[in-house]
Amino acid sequence: MYTYTKSELQRLDTIDQSWDGAELKVDDGEIRVWLVPRENRGYDGDYQVETRNATGKWIIKNYYF
Repeated sequence: MYTYTKSELQRLDTIDQSWDGAELKVDDGEIRVWLVPRENRGYDGDYQVETRNATGKWIIKNYYF
């Protein structure tokens, strides 16, 4: 499991931004970490971690601070 603090994610540079405003903070090709905007936290958590499975599909898990 990947855990981050809010301040850790906020301090990182934003690599990209999704259509719904989530900010991509980490992307190493195997994991991606998105900081979720306040208005979407009820649905998507505070941040999302995407991991690549054996077939190359991205799997998303929502986390709360």
